[in-house]
Amino acid sequence: MRQRSVPTPALAFALAAALPVSAAVADDGQPTRVVLTDPTYTADLPPLRVTAPPPLGVPQALAATAVTEVTAADIEARQIRRLEDALRLAPGVTISGQRGMGQPASVTIRGLAPRNVRVFIDGIEMSDTSQSQSQYPISELTMADLARIDVLRGPQPGRFGADTGGGVINIVTKRPTEPLAGEVSAEYGSYDTSRARASVSGLQGPVDFRLSAAGTHALGYSDFNGRRGGDAEDPYRQWSLAGSLGLQASDRLRFDATARYQREDLFYDANTADRDWNRDETERFLRLATTLETFDNTLTHVLGVSDTAITRQYWGFGTAGDTYDGYKTRLDYVATWAASERVTVEAGLDATQERMEQHTPGFAPDAPVMEADFWKTGAFATLGVTPLDGLDLSATLRGDDHQEFGSKATWRLGAAYRIEPTATTLRASYGTAWQTPSLYERFDPCYGAADLRPERSRGWDVGIDQDLAGDRLTAGVTYFRTSTRDEIDWQWTPPTSAACSGGSYVNVNRTRVEGIEATLAAKPLPTVDASLSYTWQNAVDDERDVRLRNRPLHQATAALGWQFVPEATATLSLRYRDQTQNKYSGESSDEFWTADLALRYAVTDSVSLHGRVENLFDADYEEEVGYGTPGRSAYAGITVKF
Repeated sequence: MRQRSVPTPALAFALAAALPVSAAVADDGQPTRVVLTDPTYTADLPPLRVTAPPPLGVPQALAATAVTEVTAADIEARQIRRLEDALRLAPGVTISGQRGMGQPASVTIRGLAPRNVRVFIDGIEMSDTSQSQSQYPISELTMADLARIDVLRGPQPGRFGADTGGGVINIVTKRPTEPLAGEVSAEYGSYDTSRARASVSGLQGPVDFRLSAAGTHALGYSDFNGRRGGDAEDPYRQWSLAGSLGLQASDRLRFDATARYQREDLFYDANTADRDWNRDETERFLRLATTLETFDNTLTHVLGVSDTAITRQYWGFGTAGDTYDGYKTRLDYVATWAASERVTVEAGLDATQERMEQHTPGFAPDAPVMEADFWKTGAFATLGVTPLDGLDLSATLRGDDHQEFGSKATWRLGAAYRIEPTATTLRASYGTAWQTPSLYERFDPCYGAADLRPERSRGWDVGIDQDLAGDRLTAGVTYFRTSTRDEIDWQWTPPTSAACSGGSYVNVNRTRVEGIEATLAAKPLPTVDASLSYTWQNAVDDERDVRLRNRPLHQATAALGWQFVPEATATLSLRYRDQTQNKYSGESSDEFWTADLALRYAVTDSVSLHGRVENLFDADYEEEVGYGTPGRSAYAGITVKF
């Protein structure tokens, strides 16, 4: 895991948020970094040619951004199997409490609600308008497919959109690195959990491809806490397919296609009783994109179209096959101009249609089938300037027009200064955001409120990053402050009909959050590395000047890795979170810390064994009031590469 906020052209932002393109690779299989001054760098690997992607984004804007990168190596060393566990490595990120296996989780960044966080997978924006918070619910994802996860904290208007007040999670999947390669892995462990996956990839002349498949089956444990009487296991099943195909048509023209399909079947409970509710969920996405380089390869054009669908169907107590389906189609164009070694300009346009269909014969039998949609369009420009060696300045202006809520401008300013003699980086940024309510929040027959207003938020931060002992020790501290007006939240109100239980979405005036994010990474020996991430955040209802206790005040993660023999590595991971309070019931969750131990042993260059123990000391805790958490759990497996 790395903190990245160094203002040098060598860290040009290859974000892939606009395009999933092939990258030149180093011997370790990781993508090489592309230097801004040579945007058409190619690596000749006879008899194949692999073209590195041109730098996308403005490096000066990245330099002023608090960014954490979780790499494929981090995921492999810690044997991370769920996306939420990878995101917890980044400071400022809070995941909704642990529940039964496979339960989707919500993500907040810097105390702002999930609707203010946008998730991109290979350039596809994944939010679901049929959900409350218009969020992308984090769930099972084939972690072995991921090359890296970038967590950008603070408002990110520009290419990512106006609705990014908390930040952006940008996920990039792996690309082919050899003429033909493959991997098969399987593991088994506690709660009768089986996981298997396989992938194959290749580079053949101008064509590259990657295919993967994965599945999980678990008997699980009770989603309703066993300490409160839960005794029925809640099973979980998942399988997925993913693929990418690229064609380097010429030195300047490239085409890419990315697709993914996932299906999940899970059982869950209420926080007061065993319910055996069942949710069947599917997720599919497709993106087609083309890249064209012009003007001596200094101006790069990327045009893409994405289409996503997330569908959910519910069975069990109070339901009868109720369905909630969200759809999104997005067209985007981005142009990046490396005007000189000191000036970069990025500009773009995007248009998005969001649509939902909802049918609730069990939950609200008298409600008709609900269908709703809207269009929104946007345009942005970002200027990055390096007027002096070590000084990076950036400015972003974005305008959006929503079919229902009119037009709004958002903006961001950033600055970073690198003091080379002391290896110190100072950075600061200030930005604004605009978040419209989801279609579910507006039109659900029981809870919707058509008169909701958009949220408005703004945030700023100042930080310092310090390299010590020749990069063997790095530390960073950031202070941030965010504020929100017209925040959208659920509150109890009298039922609108006999079929509804009461409550609706409302605008709740103002909130503010201030906090500190701290990181430390050390490599005292060639075979030992350690990392620490800590967040203190204080969220306050600005109207009543009362702390919002449903968000943790303190949270931290730490890890220690040791390659004790050339073939084997052990990693000890720790996690701490303090007490939170359910804002509806007033009950408090537990303060807790847990430990995980992972071991990997390379039998040969192609075969490795792995094992891990989660919740090593069998901590008995409730992360979310009323819901169960796993006890000490053990898993073991094998991976074969060819």
